[in-house]
Amino acid sequence: MKKSLLALAVLGAFTSIASAQSSVTLYGRLDQNVTLQHPGKNAAATGTGTGAAASRLGKSVVKLQEGNVNGLGGSRLGFKGTEDLGSGLKASFQLEAQLFPDEGRAGNTSTFSSTFNGNPFFSRFAYLGLSHNTYGEIRVGRQESLTRENNVKINDISGESNFNIVENLEGRPGTLKSRPLFQNFGARVDNGIRYTTPEFAGFRASAIVGLGERLITDVTVTAGTPPVTTTTTTKAATYRGLGVVYAAGPLALDLIYEDLHGGVVGNGEYNNVITAGGSYDFGIAKVASAYQHTNNLGGQFAVSSGAGVFTKGTDVDAWNIGVAVPFNAFTFKAQYTGSNISRPAGASDLDQSKYGVSLAYSLSKRTTIYATATARSGDDRSYFVRQNEYAMGLAHTF
Repeated sequence: MKKSLLALAVLGAFTSIASAQSSVTLYGRLDQNVTLQHPGKNAAATGTGTGAAASRLGKSVVKLQEGNVNGLGGSRLGFKGTEDLGSGLKASFQLEAQLFPDEGRAGNTSTFSSTFNGNPFFSRFAYLGLSHNTYGEIRVGRQESLTRENNVKINDISGESNFNIVENLEGRPGTLKSRPLFQNFGARVDNGIRYTTPEFAGFRASAIVGLGERLITDVTVTAGTPPVTTTTTTKAATYRGLGVVYAAGPLALDLIYEDLHGGVVGNGEYNNVITAGGSYDFGIAKVASAYQHTNNLGGQFAVSSGAGVFTKGTDVDAWNIGVAVPFNAFTFKAQYTGSNISRPAGASDLDQSKYGVSLAYSLSKRTTIYATATARSGDDRSYFVRQNEYAMGLAHTF
């Protein structure tokens, strides 16, 4: 009997050691809100926007929406884990799926491969990593772009949720169809290879490449008798990013450069984006602000005709400031975001802005109710599909 108890004790000790060296966590979030959406008088809240039937133009609609629109964050289901390999070396992984509880589905489009892979299930994260205390970390797989990562942590007071600074507003027919505020390169990068340095005096640097493995077929038609159709097939653009982040106590700062290279528009660089941001937590309030400049605005897919948008010489300047004020179980947030699009060939500039307020109440550490109001203004605002929105929602994490 004593030998049996001793064996069980030894086995239990080894099991505890194994658990300490390797762990897997299941986690998630469900976030839903009811939104009253008011479009501009020349836009439709449902259907195909400015191309919709005239009977729908300017009419409001009530929607049950996923938390990544006006909410506290996208609904998700994830698995992550680490294994201690000894001598400061660790292996890690993360698999995270986008959930849409309003429709009971999962998965989402993939930035550089949406027409190739459809809607991947683990569309938020799917990577494997290896890290060392002295030499830093390497990750391979689907990951966040550098701007997305730092918008969530630093630049956007709502973490790309309530007031999402990354939004494309609609334009008048004949102008830019997609008018961005800030950019984040589609949030996530396929075929990503990333290296992050160890932290040194609060500083950490990252470099990432998203390989353009997908082939794009681009069709152009030249007027004539008969018209001439030209078909070209090239690789998708490669995403590249380099960033430095400083975080110490209440202060956080980031400086990021990103671009696309290659693709249908040619072998050069385009969508050259520099982002600088920072936040400071004063205790009674947290303030966040950022600035972003884009040279040669281009679509994610670099398609010269069709899904993408590319006009050489189109530049964008964007700015943002937000504040969050906690009070007991309440948190009040407000934010203003604006951008100016400078177009070549004598075309007029386009201005657009977005501002909003929200109030959240924590029922517990994991359950929160909230209310959000946002409005959009600027040139040709009557064409904005989401000119004003008012939402009430519930979020639960596990």
